[in-house]
Amino acid sequence: MSFCENLSAFLTKEGFQPEATEFGLQFKVQGLDFVHFKDDNDEFFLNIFFPQIFPVTPENKADVLEAINTADNDVKLAKGAIRFGNAVWVSVECALSEGYDLNAIVPRCVNALVYYRDAFYKAYSQTPSGQEEMKKAQEAAQAQA
Repeated sequence: MSFCENLSAFLTKEGFQPEATEFGLQFKVQGLDFVHFKDDNDEFFLNIFFPQIFPVTPENKADVLEAINTADNDVKLAKGAIRFGNAVWVSVECALSEGYDLNAIVPRCVNALVYYRDAFYKAYSQTPSGQEEMKKAQEAAQAQA
């Protein structure tokens, strides 16, 4: 059985209802979307992605990269990158050994991905673009009050 099939069986058993796609699997944990890209040539390679956690524009790209660098240095296991040119994705990728235990691995990976997202948001909020966006959001909230 391929890793993708093992992961799908595990997620189904845990009640996460994975959806098979042309690229691998999509699944939700606590309402958050995650993706696994299948690799039929390596049954011991795990990857789980937390897609599109933040939009990237020409105006914020430098600050996004700064926030990715900060989060990458502060968080172990999960790492961020700009994928497809327009969004930050977070990933966990690792080689597994025979007899791996998805009961131990998958929850830790998902927790690391969510932790990274929060670290990225914190780092971005300290950049000039992030501070400007926070100011605009606060002004909008005050205008509605």
